Amino acid sequence: MLLEWKTYSYFIKLGKTDMRKNAHTLSMLVEIEMEMNPFEKNVYLFCSGTRKILKVIVWDGNGFWEMTKRLESRGTFAWPSSREEALEVTLEEIRLMLKGADPWRVLPVENPQKVS
Repeated sequence: MLLEWKTYSYFIKLGKTDMRKNAHTLSMLVEIEMEMNPFEKNVYLFCSGTRKILKVIVWDGNGFWEMTKRLESRGTFAWPSSREEALEVTLEEIRLMLKGADPWRVLPVENPQKVS
């Protein structure tokens, strides 16, 4: 079955996750720690402590898809630091993160009064 990614909602599990966990155990984290239903039309993302490995689970109606992305480069994935940032994210934010951008980095807004 092909997933129509644009029709799903995306949620991030805050903090680090043990990447030895499989889809069944990750779905239990969704249910217990995130207090969400893993069988809804949602995509759930998890990150390792080193921020070099991502796991994704999604229910497609009769089973879980479990996907893993492991960075082989020197960089790490950006990962939100607050619950507000991690609640629901957009597909575009996920795409930016996978490309190496940090969609949660917000620059401070300055309000200067004079140049000199």
